[in-house]
Amino acid sequence: MLNKRILILSNNALNKTNSNGRTLLNFFNEEDKEQLAQFFLHNETPDFTVCQRYFCATDGQVVQSFFKRKPAGCEILKKQDGDSQNEQQSYEKSTKGIKRTAFTMLLRNFFWDKKCWRKELDRWVEKFKPECILLQAGDCPFLYKLARIYAQSYQIPLLIYNSEDYYFKRYNYFDCGSKLFYKIFHRKLRKEINKTMPWVKHSVYISEELKELFDAEFDSPSSFIYTATELKNFGTSETDREGFAYLGNLSLGRSKQLIKIANALTNIDTKLRLKVYGKLPSKEEEQAFTSCEGIEYCGFVGYEEVTKVLQNSKFLFHVESFDPFYRRVIRYGFSTKIADSLASGACFIVFAPEEVSCVKYLQKNHCACVITEEEQIEQRLKEIITERQLYERYILNAQALVRKNHDVHINQKCMAKLINTL
Repeated sequence: MLNKRILILSNNALNKTNSNGRTLLNFFNEEDKEQLAQFFLHNETPDFTVCQRYFCATDGQVVQSFFKRKPAGCEILKKQDGDSQNEQQSYEKSTKGIKRTAFTMLLRNFFWDKKCWRKELDRWVEKFKPECILLQAGDCPFLYKLARIYAQSYQIPLLIYNSEDYYFKRYNYFDCGSKLFYKIFHRKLRKEINKTMPWVKHSVYISEELKELFDAEFDSPSSFIYTATELKNFGTSETDREGFAYLGNLSLGRSKQLIKIANALTNIDTKLRLKVYGKLPSKEEEQAFTSCEGIEYCGFVGYEEVTKVLQNSKFLFHVESFDPFYRRVIRYGFSTKIADSLASGACFIVFAPEEVSCVKYLQKNHCACVITEEEQIEQRLKEIITERQLYERYILNAQALVRKNHDVHINQKCMAKLINTL
């Protein structure tokens, strides 16, 4: 159990509706709620079963604060019916914001860098009296600065949880906008990270490879903890499962890869279909899905429905693009759905470039059917569909790996022990 009061700073609220929120939630969902407080930025509904102290300030509120010269954000309170509310408005789901470019990120950082919005947050933090700061690292320079300010003010340890390699992305990973603005933005991001790292008592990375990348740059204590899952095969037998499914993000060129998978399935058997769950990023991709005979597009579903699909599917897919630009973007990527997929009891199939971190991890542990070349798709799918021993071997290896690296109870204990010894 935690022996410190932890203030979490992150983009997303602790909840099960998005991958970042779920990753953090899995570290703390057995801890005393009184030991946790979270400040977050996205307009989301937090989970009050894990934590009861939340404060949210959104981009829009901070911009208004600058022009009106008044504080932004407020504490999020739990309503009687279990939903959340605040003093200003009912708390609703996120709406689509301004497109992310280096320029808009610089502009965003300009407003967040001002002190005028922070008055109410500072009062809320003072009332909680944190004994440790946990920052979920991202590409927001101001969050690093805020974490540093609170760590210095209260003279308490700062812990960073990091699942991205933004510090090393010297190319414009937004894939749009001015190269000059990107250089300015990335210089600002690196500057804030460089200022923050000397205050960091420990860094936790999502994978061993990402840890090694940062360790070569920063001389500070670190470790890695893989994403966790609460799923345990559901007890569903193979005979009760059927079909092929993909659940998750459809951006970064993944939709094209799924079409290739679907076409290979219909070549094997015209009756086979790939069910795809997720939000398509454009009308063009939606039209491409509609035109593909082998895809049954099911749209976006919540996490509760996701677990039902995991329970009932015989094969689960994960894909990444082979486009040179996207290959650079996801090089150190380790999808948060890897743990759930391995624990589901379905056979996990991955079609992605061989240099991606999660691909190397799965290949090393022989727990998924990994396809790294387009020419192999149909042949490898035929093998996994027809060879029962191969199918069962992947599932058994996956279950063993979940027990070793992805068990939610073990990983929670690892995080608690780490925080307690800071």
